[in-house]
Amino acid sequence: METRFGVVGTAHWATSVHTVGLQRTQGARLVGVWGRDPEKTRDLAAARGVAPFARFEDLLDEVDAVSFAVPPQIQEELALRALLAGKHVLLEKPIATTARAANALAEAAERADAASVVFFMRRFVPETAEFIARHAGGGWQEAEVEVRSATFAPDSPYRNSVWRQVAGSELWDVGPHVLSILLPMLGPVTSARALTPEGNFIRFETTHAGGGRALTRINQRAEPGDVRNIYRFRGPAGEVAAPEPVLDRPANFVRAAAALVERIGDKSRAHPCDVTFGAQTVRVLEQVAPWRAA
Repeated sequence: METRFGVVGTAHWATSVHTVGLQRTQGARLVGVWGRDPEKTRDLAAARGVAPFARFEDLLDEVDAVSFAVPPQIQEELALRALLAGKHVLLEKPIATTARAANALAEAAERADAASVVFFMRRFVPETAEFIARHAGGGWQEAEVEVRSATFAPDSPYRNSVWRQVAGSELWDVGPHVLSILLPMLGPVTSARALTPEGNFIRFETTHAGGGRALTRINQRAEPGDVRNIYRFRGPAGEVAAPEPVLDRPANFVRAAAALVERIGDKSRAHPCDVTFGAQTVRVLEQVAPWRAA
């Protein structure tokens, strides 16, 4: 039995990842799209050969699951409405802009007995998933993370993203990806704090339940040739570094969508990257630096 999906959003991530990925996912059927701009909604629907929905409520009436590709402050409101309507959800990170809103999503999913997956993209890269499975719980005492992205390069599809223009948005854009790896490797965060920025880098430190500490540096204004994602872990057994594979974003999204379809069929097994895990990452981000409204 196919799971009927609707996509919310009409910008780059919706057009190049969510809709493309869902149409490649076995067991999923993309029914239609809805966005705040009716013209863009019609254009995307026509490009994918699916229905454009004039209202969000109309889309909810026709689908089993909703895939969100909208800014966080929009997602937290619409995803809650979807969960209250009993729909399964495929969310983007961060799932919300406050711990309160994130907790509300997790609670709504539990009440609705809804399956959920958050697209922490690196967790759906086979090489990274294998690395975590092999090394998680290894007694790591220290971790160093350095992320350099070219988000605002002239040819970047994200250069005009409104929510990413807000001061401190690097933390909320890249921080969830970082935490999605640190948490399974080092354990739950017991405390987190912002550190003094260095040049274009924002920095923060986390302390974890196992006693390990992680220092993270994030720069979204790197030159395209200087993009990198470094994750190093040190402990009694020595040092390990996570792989840095080339990212195939639609293929990784297919794995996330397939995971949601699987959980819909067997909700007895929650996914490691479900909305409850997403809420954990938001609580940490809020400790470091609360969301700044645009």
